[in-house]
Amino acid sequence: MLSVAVTGCGMPAAAPSWHHQARHHMVAADHPDASRAGLAILRRGGNAVDAAVATSFALAVVRPESCGLGGGGFMVIHRPGTDPVALDYREQAPAASNINLYRDENGEFVPERIRRGALAVGIPGTVRGLCYAHKKYGSGKLTLAEVVGPAFHLTGNGTIPIDEHLRLALCGLYADKVGGHAVPETEQAFVRQIGSYAHINEHYYRITNLKRTLYAIALEGEDYFYEGPIADDIVATLKQFGGVMTHADLANYEVREFTPLKFDAFGYQCLAMPPPSSGGAVIGEAFNLLSALGVQPGQSIDKHLLAETLKAAFADRAHFLGDRSPAVLHDVQRMLDAERATELARRINRDRASTTSTWGNIAISDDGGTSHLSVIDRNGMAVACTESVNLEFGSRMRVAGWGFVLNNTLDDFALDATTPNAFGLRQSERNLLRPGARPLSSMSPLIVLKDGKVRLVAGASGGPRIISSTVQTALNVLVVGQSVRAAVAAPRLHHQWLPEKLYVQPFQDVELLNELRRKGHTLQTRRDIGHVQAIERLPDGTLRAACDPLKGGRPAGD
Repeated sequence: MLSVAVTGCGMPAAAPSWHHQARHHMVAADHPDASRAGLAILRRGGNAVDAAVATSFALAVVRPESCGLGGGGFMVIHRPGTDPVALDYREQAPAASNINLYRDENGEFVPERIRRGALAVGIPGTVRGLCYAHKKYGSGKLTLAEVVGPAFHLTGNGTIPIDEHLRLALCGLYADKVGGHAVPETEQAFVRQIGSYAHINEHYYRITNLKRTLYAIALEGEDYFYEGPIADDIVATLKQFGGVMTHADLANYEVREFTPLKFDAFGYQCLAMPPPSSGGAVIGEAFNLLSALGVQPGQSIDKHLLAETLKAAFADRAHFLGDRSPAVLHDVQRMLDAERATELARRINRDRASTTSTWGNIAISDDGGTSHLSVIDRNGMAVACTESVNLEFGSRMRVAGWGFVLNNTLDDFALDATTPNAFGLRQSERNLLRPGARPLSSMSPLIVLKDGKVRLVAGASGGPRIISSTVQTALNVLVVGQSVRAAVAAPRLHHQWLPEKLYVQPFQDVELLNELRRKGHTLQTRRDIGHVQAIERLPDGTLRAACDPLKGGRPAGD
């Protein structure tokens, strides 16, 4: 059955560049092979969900630094003529999780324990999430084996070519090991397994055993991962290094299905991910604040006001958000309230940067090893899907015999309100580590509709910069009127409230940067501010896609 899927997957030729135009259907992922995997499924009659699942499995092969079978994610689905859906398959804290596991003999927190190694690993949700999506919302025309087929094909002889993004991630990994940084035994073992990649002329990354894993999932389904031999080896691998995940944790993991957050902005209707994603609420609040500040379609976006808007919205993110609960959902509605946005807008000075104390005194969590994909099919169905292993290469642990990297998503929790996470950021008590909870995330899959039809599908990777880059791409398309190509390529900025810095890309206009300094912003240059993958649909049905050139993705479509 799987051999049919592999030989019949019909991998099309590569798109010529990081942007592409098509008429019928489109996939935009941050690796060209992944986009082609999704297009292959669309060509075989699959729908947008089938294509998204195939693209995600392919990303598990070609983007091991960003996502994969040992991680988790969110998926927002627009279904023409019926209700939209939001799927939460974010990683979850094991039942035996306890903050005391992260203390030393003196009762002091050891943050490294929640950043790397066995105690950093949350129950992975990707495999169950993808299988759930395919079974419930796929076309029904293609088996799981057929949808996994393109990813299986990509495993080839057990290696993948190293592109620039993977090369930089590998060099960073090896530099940590040889640069005098204290790393756990598991991380040292991981570096030994993949070999030394300090030399730029190394061309291939070894994915030994991943073919075996995909074959097992394709033929046996998700239970083989959560209750079968793969589960046995996940538990054994973690237990060897002090982990507390059990067979029951894996067997009991469930996909959570919700109604997406819905809000209007600039004459459009937006579908976004509810908690534990923070992206939907922050994007909605940012749009409301900018509207209250007078931003209208056809205008350029004042960068000072954008920075101040992001400060206010990120401050609310830190104070109000965490895993799904009545209190969190209540405050999400506060964040999306247009009247409250009008009140907050009055606190923004058009000529001077606010101080952090204007908005509060705690900060946010981060997730860095992430990948986003966008899909629109010929029937107008759309998927925005963001997945992650948290930091690059997650916990830096591989499951013995199966070849996939386990996440370190528990670092997205707070141990307390004062202990910083891997990015030096602190969080509110609503995001404290507790058994069975799912940590707050910056992942921000977004679908924008006009009169019930898809106008834009977007999302990004890059920690909290996911939110700001998705906001700016959407604004550039919906408000400024740019093409998606221009919107994705446009220089971006990022402010997350704390630290008190406005991050800017180095190719911003010099006069703009000087103006921001005059208004009191402390600027810091950053090469990357999110990696966006987006598709827009024009009124005549034409599809245009762009994949952020800084990560090397390529869209694919017909």
